Amino acid sequence: MNLSELRTALQERREDYSASNAKLNRKINQAYLDICSRRKWGWLRREHSVTTEAPSTITGTAADNITVAVGDRTIVLAAALVPTQNTEARIGKRIFIDGDFYEIESISADGQTLHIDRPYMGTAYPTVVAPIDYGSIEVMYDEYALPPGAHSIIESVIYLSPSSSASSLNAIHPAMIARRDRGSSGSPTSCSVVEKRPIHRPMNKIGALVGVSGSATDQLTPGATYKYWYSHVDIMVGSESALSEPTSVALTFAQDGITVPDITPRRDYIVRLYRSMANGDVPYLLTTYTPSGGSPTLASFEDTTSDEYLIKRGPASASTMFLRLNPAPNSHCILQILYQSEAVAMSEDNDRPLFDVEYCSVLLDGAELLMLTSADEQNRATFVQRNYESGIQRMIANDRLNFQEKVLIGRGARRLRGRPNWWYGSFPDYGNSGLP
Repeated sequence: MNLSELRTALQERREDYSASNAKLNRKINQAYLDICSRRKWGWLRREHSVTTEAPSTITGTAADNITVAVGDRTIVLAAALVPTQNTEARIGKRIFIDGDFYEIESISADGQTLHIDRPYMGTAYPTVVAPIDYGSIEVMYDEYALPPGAHSIIESVIYLSPSSSASSLNAIHPAMIARRDRGSSGSPTSCSVVEKRPIHRPMNKIGALVGVSGSATDQLTPGATYKYWYSHVDIMVGSESALSEPTSVALTFAQDGITVPDITPRRDYIVRLYRSMANGDVPYLLTTYTPSGGSPTLASFEDTTSDEYLIKRGPASASTMFLRLNPAPNSHCILQILYQSEAVAMSEDNDRPLFDVEYCSVLLDGAELLMLTSADEQNRATFVQRNYESGIQRMIANDRLNFQEKVLIGRGARRLRGRPNWWYGSFPDYGNSGLP
């Protein structure tokens, strides 16, 4: 059943068609998210793959200096040492210079000035005593973004080459991985989930959108309204910002395409462009801009993509959870992550719950319970609540992927449940760990 059918079924249960669609959607989604929060459901497990990056080195020369003084919070690079536009994000990265670590908090618009998190206490570069040292900076890539909505890590493995077998990563507490040698690099053996500040969201909306007509490839809906968003993406570690404010355009009945204007992103990020379906409000990925040649502006183009070919749903928030690896990778490896995802509320009429249709009656029980409670019909609410809770227990009993969480010993009715064969502690579980 989709969201529209669930609304109709809920109205029929209540024999009341006066509630608005917004109110019914809210009750259905409250029940849906409550069910999803009850357990680490098998149907909320997802896979995510990442290609790791080796540390990059910035080396100063007589012609192209690295300039930094003791006590400064800025490091200035010669123009030739700045990476090509949008090809190497450095904000939020750890850098190793003169035997110590710093974090880059921001960069200037031209990419030449790096603002670090604390005063520099090493050797001033370039040195003034012969032989002159022009400095060297190593940029570490040991933290990789988890998809927005990731709730916990089930398992993470790494492939050192495409033909190698998987090597398990030892999940440890964030406080423990912080004590490891930060300067070491090699094949990662340990990991932990850490929370970081999100990257900068776009401050400006996309400019004016223009409806067009006449192209044989135009496949948008004439007369419909479309919305566009974009986000910043750190191409090195996969983190994504929150979406920009939307820009909308209403097509006339003679128009079936849209010209998207130039977008000027930050120099250190690439851009993902999102679009709604016809007359919709939910962002879906349309395309990713990966410019080459150092051009700071992403050229305008004509959008002729039908709703059928939109990609995944846009993020509800920025990436804040990262998988930290130790030692830092020194080559391109494949990081494979199995994680527990959070559910997303249904918003489009054709959205469906992630579980099987046979459990939609449980979802309707939950929505009806909320409506009865808000209407102070306690007698009927008690009966519906029993049905709702028993339905959730039935779902738990039939969630067969649960058997992957425990080692079962014995046969028949008598079984011993062994210790979990996957440890979830790589992601802080504040409810069970007792940690703040």
